Amino acid sequence: MIIATAGHVDHGKTKLLQALTGINADRLPEEQQRGLTIDLGYAFMPYHSTKSNHQQRLGFIDVPGHEKFLSNMLAGVGTAHHAMLIVAGDEGMMPQSYEHLTILRLLAMDSLTVVITKSDLTSLEQQQQLEATLHQLLLQYGFTQSTIFHCSAHTNDGINELKQHLIDLADNEQQYDNTLNFKLAIDRAFHVKGSGLVVTGTALNGHINVGDSLCLVSHNQLKKGHSQPQIVRIKSIHAQGQATESATANQRVALNISGDIDKANLNRGDWLLQVAPKQIIKRITVKLTANHLIKHWQNSQIFHAATHTTGHIALLEDKQLAPNDSAVAEITFDTPLCLTEQDRLLLRDPAQKINLGSAVVIDLLPPNRGKRAPQRLEYLNQRAALHSLPDIIAFKLQHAPQSQQQLLEQHQCQISVLNQLVTADSSIKQYGDYLCFDSYQQALQQHIIATLEQYHQQAQDTLGIGKDRLYRMTALNQPQVIFNAIINQLLNQQLLANTRGWLHLAAHQLQLTPSELQCWHQIEQLMATHPQPWWIRDLASEMDENEDSLRKLSYKLAQLSYVAAIVKDRYVSHQYLVQMATAVRQHTTQHQKLETAEFRDISQLGRKVAIQLLEYFDKIGFTKRKFNYRELKDQDLLQE
Repeated sequence: MIIATAGHVDHGKTKLLQALTGINADRLPEEQQRGLTIDLGYAFMPYHSTKSNHQQRLGFIDVPGHEKFLSNMLAGVGTAHHAMLIVAGDEGMMPQSYEHLTILRLLAMDSLTVVITKSDLTSLEQQQQLEATLHQLLLQYGFTQSTIFHCSAHTNDGINELKQHLIDLADNEQQYDNTLNFKLAIDRAFHVKGSGLVVTGTALNGHINVGDSLCLVSHNQLKKGHSQPQIVRIKSIHAQGQATESATANQRVALNISGDIDKANLNRGDWLLQVAPKQIIKRITVKLTANHLIKHWQNSQIFHAATHTTGHIALLEDKQLAPNDSAVAEITFDTPLCLTEQDRLLLRDPAQKINLGSAVVIDLLPPNRGKRAPQRLEYLNQRAALHSLPDIIAFKLQHAPQSQQQLLEQHQCQISVLNQLVTADSSIKQYGDYLCFDSYQQALQQHIIATLEQYHQQAQDTLGIGKDRLYRMTALNQPQVIFNAIINQLLNQQLLANTRGWLHLAAHQLQLTPSELQCWHQIEQLMATHPQPWWIRDLASEMDENEDSLRKLSYKLAQLSYVAAIVKDRYVSHQYLVQMATAVRQHTTQHQKLETAEFRDISQLGRKVAIQLLEYFDKIGFTKRKFNYRELKDQDLLQE
């Protein structure tokens, strides 16, 4: 377990830790010369656990109490779940005492222990009066279970009682969640002679062993827009100040790492993760709780774990948020942060130097549009009420398919969490990387069928539609792997049919009369003998047929996909289209793109008709024009 200190400058935080542990946490020469804590310090207290019957070590983070070093203080308490508020008995609550107490409340500490120091300099009456004042203050701040101790680091009065209390806290600490992946917030980096690069920090989640590999997510890289993590290997581990083969959550950890890493590129606020995020996070949705009045688009400092950035708060439900009220909001960062859902943030006004409030991350990938729609706000408020990881994932699945990889990144959880969820609920289906509920699959099936019914009514001169275009019409922005699986299901159920690459309802059928079939055979023979686009007038002349009758028949042949009109009254056979499409596929496979002049050479057509044929390919979604060339868009169309 790790306990962070808090309190006003010169109230005896470092001296108290020295009395508890025998370690002076002021490691910098300047700190020792001035008798003032400037940066974070660390100390460890060995104890015998009655619960495990093993020797354990309790970790402490000593934070500066001076207002000038508040960002360092926040880096210390931002990674801890337990805190000790230190109040000098001869001075009582001072400005930074109130400031730090507010921060501890906003960060929702699991426990708060209050220590009144310098008891040797105060009378019993003074101690009792201060204790009564603190009890009332703690109740006002919402700390109903806090315990108050009187101690003197000079005489050691009360130190043993405080030690036992902290040991009891540690023994009753919940075991780390073994469903979460390892996550370390780096606060220091240095070289050790003979060992190499060492990084230290607080392990927030998971478990790590010597020899494991981790991903380094650098804050500097995120600033530059690079999301590609660097891989490092763990050579050795110190946890809670001792050499060990493994480390777990809620421990102070020093990792001796190897890899292509330069110490100069490491900063406080970098992360070591087992699953690195692939997307850079610059805008998130949060459940925001106000400590002071917050206005829409208010400028803010955002503190997270051992790092911070600046950004703006966009309120989604109103123009301002009153103190002690909560609402959903979006935060846009000036520089990206590495975040996980359910992470807690502290928000400060950089100009007024006040704590605006705290926020819990509920969505790392908010939509660009519709953020204030009633349906979206209802979803966010329901999501904000959930705290259990399985409940959160199940809730997200109820609303949309979820990428397993994204879930692992957003929650830093192990794949076993998702596997157990799928095993426990038979209505959850897996398609490639995606999970979805049966209800989503059924709704998409019905939507596809309804869309095709409407399409057949509006486009009676065509047999069906290409798969790529049907996807854009029915499932745009939805996982294509699920769409493809549903199309195959509908084909297997014979609700859909695929005729020469065109998808249509199975009931949507056209048939030629005997005389029309005989005329089609003549057209087919003529188009096979002279493979080229044919004008209706030229076909009518060659076959000695009435032009208007042949035009009506051509419409029907186009519905059956025997022929296709590349422009009005100019037709090619389906076989000719397949040949041209095959040639285009072969060319783009080799050259990645197709110029108009290149297609003219391939097709042996004139420039005008070659362009007409290319524009037809664009129209049906087989190719896509980019500048003066074309790329393949749906290569599954027009196959043999």
